[in-house]
Amino acid sequence: MLRDGNVNGVASSSTPRRVKWAGPVAACVVLAALGGCRNQGAPPAPAAPTVGVVPSRRMDVPIESITNGTTRAIEEVVIRARVRGFLTERHFKEGTTVKAGDLLFVIDEEPYKVALKSAQARKDEAEASLTKAEKSKGREVAAAKVQLDKAQLHLAVVEEGRMRALMARQAGSREDFDRAEAERKKYEAQVAADEASYQQAEADYEVGILAAKAQVEASLAAVRDAELNLGYCRMVAPITGRIGEARVKIGNLVGPEATGGGAFSELATIQQLDPMAVDVRVAGRDLERATGWVKRGLKATLIRPGLGVNQEGGEQGEWYFIDNTIDQTTSTFLAKIKFPNAAGSILPGEYVRLRSVVEHSQGAVVVPEQCVIETGAGPVVYVVDQDGKVESRRVEAGETYEGVRIVSKGLDEGVQVIVEGLQLVRPGIPVKVEPANLAKPVGEKLTATDAASGREG
Repeated sequence: MLRDGNVNGVASSSTPRRVKWAGPVAACVVLAALGGCRNQGAPPAPAAPTVGVVPSRRMDVPIESITNGTTRAIEEVVIRARVRGFLTERHFKEGTTVKAGDLLFVIDEEPYKVALKSAQARKDEAEASLTKAEKSKGREVAAAKVQLDKAQLHLAVVEEGRMRALMARQAGSREDFDRAEAERKKYEAQVAADEASYQQAEADYEVGILAAKAQVEASLAAVRDAELNLGYCRMVAPITGRIGEARVKIGNLVGPEATGGGAFSELATIQQLDPMAVDVRVAGRDLERATGWVKRGLKATLIRPGLGVNQEGGEQGEWYFIDNTIDQTTSTFLAKIKFPNAAGSILPGEYVRLRSVVEHSQGAVVVPEQCVIETGAGPVVYVVDQDGKVESRRVEAGETYEGVRIVSKGLDEGVQVIVEGLQLVRPGIPVKVEPANLAKPVGEKLTATDAASGREG
């Protein structure tokens, strides 16, 4: 304000003289200056902005793992033609579910029926040859010849001895003795030849039996092969699942070499869709944790982009497989989770996300996730202090779950945290507070430790 008539607002010892000297003119100037000061005074202070607040709460919060993956059929079988021939029948509707054992395709069976009959005839012939070989008398004849010649040899030996005795008494001739000796030697040679013949007959018999048995075995194998080939003409579903498009039409030649290069013709594919597997890649550093997830059958929720949570009514999947190798190029390993898919609404090859609750943070301080503002210096929250003024708090923020975020450091329970009107505040200004109008109460799906202990949150 102006005092002592100083229009410039500066105190001066000469002011009284100037006022006296100025007379009526000075008085007018002073009055004009005072009127101007009233018109140009400081504007009134702005009203304190109104902000919506919620108290920070202490709760048990699940810690989630969000993983990307691709759906895969638990079982997949490609139906191939294993024999060459013309496709004559198809017994399914494309895109439908078939059961294990259902007939799918038939290849012309006539050539393979003829081949089977021919193989059976050769088997019968081989079995007859074996029977004939087993009943062969060659060994018996050779053995009888040996016995006969041995008897003749015995007589020759006796005759030779008698003639020697006669010669000793000079009652027999030398000629008769020589004849008896020659007869004995002849039968000795004959017996030796007979025994060799018998051994040969024995060997021939054994070889004949073995050869006949081998022919029988070969013919049996040929029959089995012909039966298999005939059976391959009728292709059945090895698993229950959804069958896809028939890749070959009726009347086409299928089977080995039908497509060139000796490949088997692919006729259709069956995929087991219930349950459905999801392949995920997990960082190698998490191998121990993931192994524990599989051991305890950790649950997972399927999230399909554009569709939200699993459309099967919220069924959860289960971690069930970890591969035995870490990929050196990515330092990740393959893991699998399986989900119910009774309606078959999830198909292989779909990109999905998986949400798993891997642990719980007990008694954590939480605030609505929109309260936490990320800055270059780290996350901060704005709170209202006891004087009703805004205070900026640097915090350590953790995981987010169901719209709330864990604050592990920098914030206690029961602090009034600003949720609405953040764009209107800055540290140090006074504010008016009112309960925030949240679409969902803080921690609606969580268990408050205060509530569990009977205290107000």
